[in-house]
Amino acid sequence: MAFIDELVEGGGNFIFTRSEGGGSLKPASGSDADLASFQNLVRRVKANEGDGFSIHLDHVCSDRPGNLVDLLVLRIDD
Repeated sequence: MAFIDELVEGGGNFIFTRSEGGGSLKPASGSDADLASFQNLVRRVKANEGDGFSIHLDHVCSDRPGNLVDLLVLRIDD
């Protein structure tokens, strides 16, 4: 099973939205806890890039210190 399939099925403290040719990942809410938890997912996604997807954009929060990513936009291979 490809890593991207695990994301779709696995759930967690994030929201995965699939679109034609891609998808996006964001924290389940704007809470500090969900944003902090999302950083672990960001590291996992970056480590698995190339396993059926590539990262198109990783957006860093502008309202919080620490270069925390609050959105990942992916290109998904068909």
